[in-house]
Amino acid sequence: MADIDIEASLYYYYLKPMLKYAYVYLCVDIRVDREGNRMNPNKLKYSIIFMLFLGITLLASPNKAIGEVTPIEEAAEQLEGINEQEKQTLEKLFILTQEIEEMEREEERITKEINDLTIKINELDKSIIEEEENYNIHLSILEQVLISYQRGGPASYLDILLKADNLTSFIKSLNLIKDLSRNTGELLDSIEESKKFLEENRQNLSENAALLEIKREELKEPIAERKRLLKEQEDYLDSLAEERDKYQQHLDNLTLMWNNLKLLFSEVVDEFSRIIGEGHFTMEDLNLKFSFFSLKGAIHEDTFNKIMNENSTLSKIVFSFGQEKVRIEVPENHLVLDGYFTLEGGASLLFVPQSGTFYNMTLETESIDELFRNNPLVIDFEQVAGDMVTIDIKLKDIETKDGYIHFTIDTGSLF
Repeated sequence: MADIDIEASLYYYYLKPMLKYAYVYLCVDIRVDREGNRMNPNKLKYSIIFMLFLGITLLASPNKAIGEVTPIEEAAEQLEGINEQEKQTLEKLFILTQEIEEMEREEERITKEINDLTIKINELDKSIIEEEENYNIHLSILEQVLISYQRGGPASYLDILLKADNLTSFIKSLNLIKDLSRNTGELLDSIEESKKFLEENRQNLSENAALLEIKREELKEPIAERKRLLKEQEDYLDSLAEERDKYQQHLDNLTLMWNNLKLLFSEVVDEFSRIIGEGHFTMEDLNLKFSFFSLKGAIHEDTFNKIMNENSTLSKIVFSFGQEKVRIEVPENHLVLDGYFTLEGGASLLFVPQSGTFYNMTLETESIDELFRNNPLVIDFEQVAGDMVTIDIKLKDIETKDGYIHFTIDTGSLF
């Protein structure tokens, strides 16, 4: 049901700009004609046909075209109206759903690793076969050399040396015999080592593949347990008769809103990075204080939030800086994340989420990680400072408290 609602919204969003384009396209033709220029009849005809086609399509799909984000709005309205008892029951369902999804993602990840290892094992099999063929070829050559040596005996090599015309020829013959013996042995040793190396790697990969198969089998049990618990909860809802459909609708609404939030939050993080990089902060915003060996500064949460939201085109995002704690809220989407900042590289702060809620319902760690799967939330102080600080920025320490981010930049001696 949620997928259908999302598709309907996307369908409308794609059609709306196309219709607008066709309308403008037609108006331009008419305007040009009024200015006395020759109007292209085919161009006008195609524009009218295109608009008629879109109009018929919209009329044929009123549920998809009309309403725009109505499913999202309706879902949000219904979720905001649930009472505490309903919230507790729905939270259990939502937590189970999150855990099941994470287990399925883990199983998918392990399955991919197994497939990759299987490909590597097959490639090693081919390499071992090729190496064995080379080994047998060189072994055959060595065998022929030994047969010739056995037939001729040591005297044959001695004859070669004695037939040398001069000392130079003698030395060349002696070195040739040494090289033949040494190179043949080295070649055989090299092939043996290569074959042994490939076989060891194949064994290692086979063991890893077997281990991953075991892990995947082990995953089936917790997944089955999660589904069993969800089924048990659904059975309980079924026993409530008329309330079962109500809770199922609540869960569908919550899933729809959660999927929508994951897409939105990824865009919010991207937008956050864009705003940070555009250099909107001033010297006063950063409260910079210079000293001989460091540069101290502090950004108040009100200043931070003002700059973020005045330059954003997406949902409002609110940062709160407490004692070694950072809270991020997206009020319109009922998302709250708690965590802290840690140093990342020499000049950046990375937000590390620890806990969160969605519609006051607990988010599992894996679900929170899913929000940041595409991009982490990072504050790059080189971009924040912009042209205000000309030295290379190396953050020495950071601290959040009393509504501020306090930071110290190591400058060395400024003189």
